[in-house]
Amino acid sequence: MGKKIRKKPLILRIVSRMAIGGVQRGILNTLRRANRERFDYAVLCTKKEGPWGKHVRELGIPLNTQKTLPPWDPYQIWRLSRMIRKIQPDLVHVHMAPTVIPGVQAARLAGVRHIVIQHHNIYDPHWDKQNALLRSWEFRLTRGADAIIGVSEPVSECTRRRLGLSREHVTTIENGIDLEEFQQAVPHDPRGEWKIEAGRPLVMLVARYLETKRVEDFIEAAALIIKKFKGDESLKGKLPFFVVVGHGSEYLEKRYRSKIEEVGQAGGIAESIGLMGGRHDLANILPHANVGVLTSELEGCPNTLLEYLAAGVPIAATNIAPVEAIVRHGEHALLSPPRRPELLARNIETLLTNPELAQRLSGAGKEIIKNYDWQRTVRGYEAIYERVLGI
Repeated sequence: MGKKIRKKPLILRIVSRMAIGGVQRGILNTLRRANRERFDYAVLCTKKEGPWGKHVRELGIPLNTQKTLPPWDPYQIWRLSRMIRKIQPDLVHVHMAPTVIPGVQAARLAGVRHIVIQHHNIYDPHWDKQNALLRSWEFRLTRGADAIIGVSEPVSECTRRRLGLSREHVTTIENGIDLEEFQQAVPHDPRGEWKIEAGRPLVMLVARYLETKRVEDFIEAAALIIKKFKGDESLKGKLPFFVVVGHGSEYLEKRYRSKIEEVGQAGGIAESIGLMGGRHDLANILPHANVGVLTSELEGCPNTLLEYLAAGVPIAATNIAPVEAIVRHGEHALLSPPRRPELLARNIETLLTNPELAQRLSGAGKEIIKNYDWQRTVRGYEAIYERVLGI
Protein backbone atom coordinates (compact mmCIF):
# COMPACT_ATOMS: atom_id res chain seq x y z
CA MET A 1 0.00 0.00 0.00
CA GLY A 2 3.01 2.22 -0.46
CA LYS A 3 3.76 2.20 3.27
CA LYS A 4 6.10 0.41 5.61
CA ILE A 5 4.71 -2.89 6.85
CA ARG A 6 3.61 -2.78 10.49
CA LYS A 7 5.65 -4.52 13.13
CA LYS A 8 2.67 -6.91 13.37
CA PRO A 9 1.25 -7.22 9.82
CA LEU A 10 -2.51 -7.32 9.26
CA ILE A 11 -3.71 -10.28 7.17
CA LEU A 12 -7.15 -9.89 5.57
CA ARG A 13 -8.88 -13.19 4.67
CA ILE A 14 -11.48 -12.70 1.91
CA VAL A 15 -14.21 -15.31 1.44
CA SER A 16 -17.72 -15.18 -0.04
CA ARG A 17 -19.42 -15.97 3.30
CA MET A 18 -18.73 -17.67 6.61
CA ALA A 19 -21.16 -20.47 5.84
CA ILE A 20 -20.98 -23.87 7.55
CA GLY A 21 -18.51 -25.61 5.28
CA GLY A 22 -15.01 -26.96 4.85
CA VAL A 23 -13.43 -23.73 3.58
CA GLN A 24 -14.92 -21.72 6.42
CA ARG A 25 -14.02 -24.34 9.01
CA GLY A 26 -10.46 -24.09 7.75
CA ILE A 27 -10.45 -20.31 8.17
CA LEU A 28 -11.76 -20.64 11.73
CA ASN A 29 -9.22 -23.33 12.59
CA THR A 30 -6.45 -21.11 11.26
CA LEU A 31 -7.61 -18.06 13.19
CA ARG A 32 -7.86 -20.11 16.40
CA ARG A 33 -4.30 -21.39 16.07
CA ALA A 34 -2.62 -18.42 14.42
CA ASN A 35 0.35 -16.75 16.07
CA ARG A 36 -1.44 -13.57 17.14
CA GLU A 37 1.80 -12.15 18.48
CA ARG A 38 3.17 -12.36 14.94
CA PHE A 39 0.13 -11.36 12.83
CA ASP A 40 -3.17 -9.52 13.18
CA TYR A 41 -6.17 -10.80 11.23
CA ALA A 42 -9.45 -9.57 9.77
CA VAL A 43 -12.12 -11.30 7.63
CA LEU A 44 -14.12 -9.81 4.77
CA CYS A 45 -17.19 -11.55 3.25
CA THR A 46 -18.17 -10.62 -0.32
CA LYS A 47 -21.74 -11.95 -0.20
CA LYS A 48 -23.06 -12.13 3.36
CA GLU A 49 -21.76 -12.88 6.81
CA GLY A 50 -23.07 -16.42 7.21
CA PRO A 51 -23.81 -18.36 10.43
CA TRP A 52 -20.15 -18.78 11.41
CA GLY A 53 -19.44 -15.05 11.36
CA LYS A 54 -20.18 -14.95 15.08
CA HIS A 55 -17.34 -17.40 15.75
CA VAL A 56 -14.91 -15.03 14.04
CA ARG A 57 -16.02 -12.19 16.31
CA GLU A 58 -15.78 -14.43 19.38
CA LEU A 59 -12.06 -14.68 18.61
CA GLY A 60 -11.80 -10.90 18.77
CA ILE A 61 -11.19 -10.68 15.01
CA PRO A 62 -12.98 -7.96 12.98
CA LEU A 63 -15.44 -9.26 10.39
CA ASN A 64 -16.74 -7.02 7.59
CA THR A 65 -19.29 -7.67 4.86
CA GLN A 66 -19.51 -5.94 1.50
CA LYS A 67 -21.96 -7.52 -0.91
CA THR A 68 -20.38 -7.91 -4.34
CA LEU A 69 -22.68 -9.35 -6.98
CA PRO A 70 -22.02 -9.99 -9.79
CA PRO A 71 -18.28 -10.41 -9.17
CA TRP A 72 -17.23 -8.54 -12.34
CA ASP A 73 -19.41 -5.44 -11.83
CA PRO A 74 -16.99 -2.44 -11.74
CA TYR A 75 -19.16 -0.50 -9.28
CA GLN A 76 -19.34 -3.45 -6.88
CA ILE A 77 -15.57 -3.94 -7.10
CA TRP A 78 -15.05 -0.24 -6.37
CA ARG A 79 -17.27 -0.50 -3.27
CA LEU A 80 -15.31 -3.53 -2.13
CA SER A 81 -12.05 -1.64 -2.64
CA ARG A 82 -13.32 1.16 -0.38
CA MET A 83 -13.97 -1.38 2.37
CA ILE A 84 -10.48 -2.85 1.95
CA ARG A 85 -8.93 0.63 2.04
CA LYS A 86 -10.62 1.24 5.40
CA ILE A 87 -9.25 -2.03 6.80
CA GLN A 88 -5.73 -1.24 5.51
CA PRO A 89 -4.33 -4.77 5.35
CA ASP A 90 -0.67 -5.50 4.62
CA LEU A 91 -1.62 -8.72 2.82
CA VAL A 92 -4.88 -10.02 1.35
CA HIS A 93 -5.52 -13.78 1.33
CA VAL A 94 -8.31 -14.62 -1.15
CA HIS A 95 -10.15 -17.94 -0.82
CA MET A 96 -11.72 -19.86 -3.73
CA ALA A 97 -11.49 -19.22 -7.47
CA PRO A 98 -14.90 -17.49 -7.83
CA THR A 99 -13.75 -14.82 -5.34
CA VAL A 100 -10.58 -14.00 -7.28
CA ILE A 101 -12.01 -11.36 -9.62
CA PRO A 102 -13.75 -9.20 -6.99
CA GLY A 103 -11.25 -9.86 -4.20
CA VAL A 104 -7.98 -9.38 -6.06
CA GLN A 105 -9.18 -6.54 -8.28
CA ALA A 106 -10.58 -4.63 -5.28
CA ALA A 107 -7.40 -5.21 -3.26
CA ARG A 108 -5.28 -3.87 -6.10
CA LEU A 109 -7.53 -0.80 -6.44
CA ALA A 110 -7.19 -0.27 -2.68
CA GLY A 111 -3.40 -0.20 -3.04
CA VAL A 112 -2.66 -3.56 -1.37
CA ARG A 113 0.78 -4.71 -2.50
CA HIS A 114 0.72 -8.33 -1.38
CA ILE A 115 -1.85 -10.91 -2.57
CA VAL A 116 -2.15 -14.63 -1.75
CA ILE A 117 -4.75 -16.75 -3.56
CA GLN A 118 -5.92 -20.11 -2.23
CA HIS A 119 -7.77 -22.69 -4.31
CA HIS A 120 -9.91 -25.19 -2.40
CA ASN A 121 -11.22 -27.37 -5.18
CA ILE A 122 -10.55 -28.77 -8.62
CA TYR A 123 -12.14 -25.83 -10.40
CA ASP A 124 -12.34 -27.22 -13.96
CA PRO A 125 -16.18 -27.00 -13.98
CA HIS A 126 -16.06 -23.38 -12.73
CA TRP A 127 -13.55 -22.32 -15.36
CA ASP A 128 -15.30 -24.24 -18.15
CA LYS A 129 -18.58 -22.44 -17.43
CA GLN A 130 -16.98 -18.99 -17.61
CA ASN A 131 -16.79 -17.13 -20.90
CA ALA A 132 -13.33 -16.56 -22.34
CA LEU A 133 -13.09 -12.93 -21.19
CA LEU A 134 -13.87 -13.67 -17.53
CA ARG A 135 -11.62 -16.72 -17.54
CA SER A 136 -8.76 -14.68 -19.00
CA TRP A 137 -9.33 -11.94 -16.40
CA GLU A 138 -9.33 -14.41 -13.52
CA PHE A 139 -6.25 -16.22 -14.80
CA ARG A 140 -4.34 -12.96 -15.24
CA LEU A 141 -5.16 -11.86 -11.69
CA THR A 142 -4.16 -15.26 -10.31
CA ARG A 143 -0.85 -15.36 -12.15
CA GLY A 144 -0.03 -11.93 -10.72
CA ALA A 145 -0.43 -13.05 -7.10
CA ASP A 146 2.56 -13.18 -4.78
CA ALA A 147 1.69 -16.76 -3.86
CA ILE A 148 -0.87 -19.39 -4.93
CA ILE A 149 -1.90 -22.18 -2.57
CA GLY A 150 -3.70 -25.45 -3.32
CA VAL A 151 -5.29 -27.45 -0.47
CA SER A 152 -4.08 -30.73 -1.97
CA GLU A 153 -1.68 -31.79 -4.69
CA PRO A 154 -4.55 -32.60 -7.13
CA VAL A 155 -5.92 -29.06 -6.62
CA SER A 156 -2.45 -27.56 -7.11
CA GLU A 157 -1.94 -29.65 -10.26
CA CYS A 158 -5.30 -28.55 -11.67
CA THR A 159 -4.40 -24.91 -11.00
CA ARG A 160 -0.97 -25.27 -12.64
CA ARG A 161 -2.46 -26.98 -15.67
CA ARG A 162 -5.25 -24.50 -16.27
CA LEU A 163 -3.11 -21.41 -15.67
CA GLY A 164 0.00 -22.69 -17.43
CA LEU A 165 2.18 -22.45 -14.32
CA SER A 166 5.22 -24.45 -13.27
CA ARG A 167 5.39 -26.54 -10.10
CA GLU A 168 7.18 -23.90 -8.01
CA HIS A 169 4.43 -21.33 -8.64
CA VAL A 170 1.72 -23.22 -6.70
CA THR A 171 2.36 -24.37 -3.12
CA THR A 172 0.40 -27.27 -1.65
CA ILE A 173 -0.70 -26.76 1.95
CA GLU A 174 -3.07 -29.60 2.79
CA ASN A 175 -6.12 -29.13 4.93
CA GLY A 176 -5.81 -30.32 8.50
CA ILE A 177 -8.00 -31.31 11.39
CA ASP A 178 -8.20 -30.48 15.07
CA LEU A 179 -6.78 -33.74 16.42
CA GLU A 180 -7.16 -32.56 20.02
CA GLU A 181 -10.90 -32.18 19.48
CA PHE A 182 -11.18 -35.85 18.56
CA GLN A 183 -8.75 -37.00 21.25
CA GLN A 184 -10.72 -35.14 23.93
CA ALA A 185 -14.19 -35.89 22.52
CA VAL A 186 -16.98 -36.90 24.90
CA PRO A 187 -18.69 -39.93 23.29
CA HIS A 188 -22.37 -39.45 22.56
CA ASP A 189 -24.31 -42.20 20.81
CA PRO A 190 -26.92 -40.41 18.66
CA ARG A 191 -29.11 -43.48 18.15
CA GLY A 192 -31.38 -42.65 21.07
CA GLU A 193 -31.74 -39.05 19.93
CA TRP A 194 -32.58 -40.25 16.41
CA LYS A 195 -34.95 -42.97 17.70
CA ILE A 196 -32.79 -45.78 16.31
CA GLU A 197 -32.59 -49.06 18.22
CA ALA A 198 -29.55 -49.34 20.47
CA GLY A 199 -26.76 -51.33 18.87
CA ARG A 200 -28.23 -51.19 15.37
CA PRO A 201 -25.45 -50.72 12.75
CA LEU A 202 -25.18 -47.07 11.71
CA VAL A 203 -23.95 -45.95 8.29
CA MET A 204 -23.30 -42.22 8.20
CA LEU A 205 -22.78 -39.70 5.40
CA VAL A 206 -21.62 -36.25 6.55
CA ALA A 207 -22.15 -33.76 3.71
CA ARG A 208 -23.48 -30.33 2.87
CA TYR A 209 -26.46 -30.32 0.55
CA LEU A 210 -24.61 -29.60 -2.68
CA GLU A 211 -25.02 -31.21 -6.10
CA THR A 212 -21.39 -32.35 -6.15
CA LYS A 213 -21.77 -34.28 -2.86
CA ARG A 214 -24.03 -36.82 -4.64
CA VAL A 215 -26.26 -37.56 -1.67
CA GLU A 216 -28.60 -39.37 -4.07
CA ASP A 217 -25.95 -42.04 -4.59
CA PHE A 218 -25.86 -42.68 -0.85
CA ILE A 219 -29.64 -43.06 -0.76
CA GLU A 220 -29.59 -45.49 -3.71
CA ALA A 221 -26.78 -47.53 -2.16
CA ALA A 222 -28.71 -47.61 1.13
CA ALA A 223 -31.81 -48.93 -0.64
CA LEU A 224 -29.81 -51.73 -2.29
CA ILE A 225 -28.28 -52.82 1.02
CA ILE A 226 -31.53 -52.63 2.99
CA LYS A 227 -33.32 -54.70 0.35
CA LYS A 228 -30.58 -57.34 0.43
CA PHE A 229 -30.44 -57.50 4.23
CA LYS A 230 -34.22 -57.80 4.45
CA GLY A 231 -34.19 -60.68 1.97
CA ASP A 232 -31.41 -62.63 3.66
CA GLU A 233 -32.44 -64.49 6.82
CA SER A 234 -28.85 -64.54 8.09
CA LEU A 235 -28.60 -60.72 7.83
CA LYS A 236 -32.03 -59.62 9.08
CA GLY A 237 -30.84 -59.03 12.63
CA LYS A 238 -28.00 -56.84 11.31
CA LEU A 239 -30.13 -54.42 9.28
CA PRO A 240 -28.28 -51.05 9.25
CA PHE A 241 -29.75 -47.57 9.53
CA PHE A 242 -28.48 -44.96 7.05
CA VAL A 243 -28.26 -41.30 8.08
CA VAL A 244 -27.25 -38.12 6.27
CA VAL A 245 -25.79 -35.54 8.65
CA GLY A 246 -25.81 -32.23 6.83
CA HIS A 247 -27.68 -29.12 5.78
CA GLY A 248 -27.87 -26.61 2.96
CA SER A 249 -30.23 -25.93 0.08
CA GLU A 250 -33.91 -26.41 0.96
CA TYR A 251 -34.51 -27.36 -2.66
CA LEU A 252 -31.96 -30.19 -2.44
CA GLU A 253 -33.32 -31.35 0.91
CA LYS A 254 -36.77 -31.71 -0.68
CA ARG A 255 -35.19 -33.60 -3.55
CA TYR A 256 -33.41 -35.98 -1.18
CA ARG A 257 -36.63 -36.62 0.75
CA SER A 258 -38.39 -37.35 -2.54
CA LYS A 259 -35.59 -39.74 -3.43
CA ILE A 260 -36.01 -41.56 -0.12
CA GLU A 261 -39.76 -41.88 -0.77
CA GLU A 262 -39.03 -43.13 -4.28
CA VAL A 263 -36.64 -45.89 -3.21
CA GLY A 264 -38.85 -46.64 -0.23
CA GLN A 265 -41.73 -47.79 -2.39
CA ALA A 266 -40.18 -51.27 -2.38
CA GLY A 267 -41.46 -51.62 1.20
CA GLY A 268 -39.91 -50.68 4.49
CA ILE A 269 -36.77 -49.19 2.96
CA ALA A 270 -37.54 -45.55 3.71
CA GLU A 271 -37.90 -46.43 7.40
CA SER A 272 -34.16 -47.17 7.53
CA ILE A 273 -32.92 -43.92 5.92
CA GLY A 274 -32.97 -40.50 7.59
CA LEU A 275 -31.89 -36.89 6.99
CA MET A 276 -30.75 -35.75 10.43
CA GLY A 277 -29.67 -32.15 9.78
CA GLY A 278 -26.37 -30.50 10.59
CA ARG A 279 -24.33 -31.16 13.73
CA HIS A 280 -21.62 -29.28 15.61
CA ASP A 281 -20.49 -32.29 17.67
CA LEU A 282 -19.15 -34.62 15.00
CA ALA A 283 -16.13 -35.56 17.10
CA ASN A 284 -18.55 -36.92 19.72
CA ILE A 285 -20.93 -38.86 17.46
CA LEU A 286 -18.71 -40.12 14.61
CA PRO A 287 -17.01 -42.84 16.69
CA HIS A 288 -20.45 -44.49 17.03
CA ALA A 289 -20.80 -44.96 13.26
CA ASN A 290 -20.07 -48.42 11.86
CA VAL A 291 -19.24 -46.98 8.43
CA GLY A 292 -18.50 -43.43 7.28
CA VAL A 293 -19.35 -42.66 3.65
CA LEU A 294 -18.16 -40.01 1.19
CA THR A 295 -20.00 -39.91 -2.14
CA SER A 296 -18.58 -36.68 -3.62
CA GLU A 297 -17.55 -36.35 -7.24
CA LEU A 298 -15.74 -33.04 -6.63
CA GLU A 299 -13.56 -32.15 -3.64
CA GLY A 300 -10.32 -30.38 -2.80
CA CYS A 301 -9.08 -31.97 0.41
CA PRO A 302 -12.24 -33.41 1.98
CA ASN A 303 -12.63 -32.48 5.65
CA THR A 304 -15.24 -35.20 6.10
CA LEU A 305 -12.70 -37.85 5.13
CA LEU A 306 -10.21 -36.46 7.66
CA GLU A 307 -12.93 -36.47 10.34
CA TYR A 308 -13.78 -40.11 9.66
CA LEU A 309 -10.10 -41.02 9.91
CA ALA A 310 -9.67 -39.12 13.18
CA ALA A 311 -12.75 -40.80 14.65
CA GLY A 312 -11.53 -44.27 13.67
CA VAL A 313 -14.54 -44.96 11.43
CA PRO A 314 -14.21 -47.53 8.59
CA ILE A 315 -14.64 -45.63 5.32
CA ALA A 316 -16.36 -46.25 1.99
CA ALA A 317 -15.58 -43.34 -0.35
CA THR A 318 -15.32 -42.31 -3.98
CA ASN A 319 -11.96 -42.72 -5.67
CA ILE A 320 -11.58 -39.11 -6.85
CA ALA A 321 -8.02 -37.76 -6.91
CA PRO A 322 -8.18 -35.67 -3.67
CA VAL A 323 -9.43 -38.76 -1.79
CA GLU A 324 -6.72 -40.98 -3.25
CA ALA A 325 -4.15 -38.35 -2.24
CA ILE A 326 -5.04 -39.17 1.40
CA VAL A 327 -6.07 -42.84 1.51
CA ARG A 328 -5.39 -45.97 -0.53
CA HIS A 329 -7.98 -48.54 -1.48
CA GLY A 330 -7.77 -51.66 0.63
CA GLU A 331 -5.24 -50.12 2.98
CA HIS A 332 -7.11 -47.26 4.67
CA ALA A 333 -10.56 -47.35 3.04
CA LEU A 334 -12.67 -49.02 0.35
CA LEU A 335 -13.02 -46.83 -2.75
CA SER A 336 -15.33 -46.88 -5.75
CA PRO A 337 -16.02 -44.54 -8.71
CA PRO A 338 -18.46 -41.62 -8.28
CA ARG A 339 -22.06 -42.10 -9.46
CA ARG A 340 -21.84 -45.89 -9.02
CA PRO A 341 -24.17 -46.57 -6.07
CA GLU A 342 -24.11 -50.32 -6.71
CA LEU A 343 -20.33 -50.41 -6.18
CA LEU A 344 -20.60 -48.11 -3.17
CA ALA A 345 -23.22 -50.46 -1.72
CA ARG A 346 -20.89 -53.43 -2.17
CA ASN A 347 -18.11 -51.64 -0.26
CA ILE A 348 -20.44 -50.58 2.56
CA GLU A 349 -21.78 -54.12 2.84
CA THR A 350 -18.22 -55.49 2.98
CA LEU A 351 -17.36 -53.21 5.90
CA LEU A 352 -20.58 -54.09 7.73
CA THR A 353 -20.13 -57.84 7.35
CA ASN A 354 -16.34 -58.09 7.73
CA PRO A 355 -15.47 -56.54 11.11
CA GLU A 356 -11.83 -57.72 10.95
CA LEU A 357 -11.28 -55.83 7.68
CA ALA A 358 -13.15 -52.78 8.98
CA GLN A 359 -10.99 -52.70 12.11
CA ARG A 360 -7.77 -53.07 10.12
CA LEU A 361 -8.68 -50.22 7.75
CA SER A 362 -9.76 -47.86 10.53
CA GLY A 363 -6.62 -48.62 12.51
CA ALA A 364 -4.43 -47.77 9.51
CA GLY A 365 -6.47 -44.61 9.01
CA LYS A 366 -5.83 -43.42 12.56
CA GLU A 367 -2.11 -43.64 11.85
CA ILE A 368 -2.12 -41.48 8.70
CA ILE A 369 -4.37 -38.81 10.24
CA LYS A 370 -1.49 -37.88 12.53
CA ASN A 371 0.02 -36.14 9.49
CA TYR A 372 -2.97 -33.78 9.19
CA ASP A 373 -2.83 -31.75 12.39
CA TRP A 374 -4.16 -28.26 11.62
CA GLN A 375 -1.25 -26.69 13.47
CA ARG A 376 0.99 -27.80 10.62
CA THR A 377 -1.39 -26.18 8.13
CA VAL A 378 -1.31 -22.88 10.03
CA ARG A 379 2.49 -22.89 10.11
CA GLY A 380 2.44 -23.38 6.34
CA TYR A 381 0.28 -20.29 5.85
CA GLU A 382 2.43 -18.22 8.16
CA ALA A 383 5.58 -19.25 6.31
CA ILE A 384 3.93 -18.01 3.08
CA TYR A 385 3.05 -14.67 4.73
CA GLU A 386 6.57 -14.22 6.04
CA ARG A 387 8.09 -14.95 2.64
CA VAL A 388 5.71 -12.65 0.74
CA LEU A 389 6.05 -9.80 3.24
CA GLY A 390 9.81 -10.26 3.52
CA ILE A 391 9.81 -10.47 7.32
